[in-house]
Amino acid sequence: MKKTKIWLMLDSRGFGGIESHVEQLALGLSSVRTEVTVVFISNYGSHPVQRRLLYAGLNCESLDGRFGSLWRAIKNGRPDVIHTHGYKAGILVRPLCRLLNITCVSTFHSGEDKEGLIKLYDWFDRRTAFLAHKVFAVSPPILSTLPCKAELADNFVNMREISLSKGDQIAFVGRLSKEKGTERFVSLAKRFPQLDFHVYGDGPLRKPLEKIAPPNVTFHGAQADMHKIWPRVGLLIIPSRAEGLPMASLEAMARGIPVAAFNVGALDQLIQHDKNGWLLPQNDVSGMVDVIHRWRNSDSQHRARIRANAVRTIRQRYSAEAVVPKLLKAYSQ
Repeated sequence: MKKTKIWLMLDSRGFGGIESHVEQLALGLSSVRTEVTVVFISNYGSHPVQRRLLYAGLNCESLDGRFGSLWRAIKNGRPDVIHTHGYKAGILVRPLCRLLNITCVSTFHSGEDKEGLIKLYDWFDRRTAFLAHKVFAVSPPILSTLPCKAELADNFVNMREISLSKGDQIAFVGRLSKEKGTERFVSLAKRFPQLDFHVYGDGPLRKPLEKIAPPNVTFHGAQADMHKIWPRVGLLIIPSRAEGLPMASLEAMARGIPVAAFNVGALDQLIQHDKNGWLLPQNDVSGMVDVIHRWRNSDSQHRARIRANAVRTIRQRYSAEAVVPKLLKAYSQ
C-alpha cells in the first residue's frame, strides 16, 4: 500500500509554539503509514527542529524563500497533502495547492492581537484561509476569529521517550511579550524572595523585565532544546493574557509537571482546577500566590496525585495516539 506523502510547511527562524507543534506532528505522523517531510520556506541557518528531526530519521528541507523556488518545489515534489503552519506558509502555499490540485490543510495557532505589518499579514492569512481544503484552529477563541469553515484540532505531544520530571524549579516558558504576561511572573517572584524563579524564552520585553526583576529571577534566554530543560522544572506558571492551547502546558503535563495558569484560550479544556493543575480567573494574582504556597507546602501524596492526573490527561486526550488519527482522516477527506 502506497504511503501518503505529507509536507508540513512553515517559515521559522527559531523555536516556539508553532515549531514545537510541527515537530510533534512530524513525529506522530511518522509512526503511521505516511511519508513526512518538514519544509522550511526560507533558510535562516541551522534550526533546532531540523536537527532533532534529522536525528530521528525524518526528512527536512529548506528553500531559499523565493516564490519561484516554492512553486518548483511543490510542482516537482507533488505531495499528496501540504499542511501549513504560520501566516507566511498559509498565504503562499494555499493558492499554489489550488493551482496544482494538491490537498491543502492549514492550522491557525495564534490568537493574540498583532501590530504593524504582522497585523496586516495575519488579516490576509485569515481572509485567504478558505483556499485550504481543511482549516483547523488550536483553541475555541482562535476558531472564532476565522471567517470560513474551520474545526478545532488539539495540540498534542508524543508520549514516547518522555520521562517524568524530578525537578523543583518554578518556571515560565515562552515569548517575553505583552500577551504572555511575563511581568506577572516577575511580580510573583517578588512575593517569594526565598524561592528561585526561572524564565526560559526571549522577546521584546526581556530587557525591561530584567531591570525590574528581583535577584531570585534567572533569565535563561531562548532555548534551542527544551527537552534538556523540562527535567529541572517542578511547576509551570502561565500568566498569559491571550493563548491558544500552549504547547508548553502539554509538554509540562506530559512529564508530570503541573501547570498553574490564568483562564485564557483553551486552557479550561486542559486544566481541571486542583485536580491536574490550577486554573485561576484572569488577573487573580493573589490566587496564583496562594497556589504556589499550597504547592510548595503540600505533602508527597498530594503532589503525586496532581502529577499522575496531569500525565493521564495528556495521554487520554492530547497524545499523538489520540489526535493523529483525526488528522489522517481529515487529510483523506
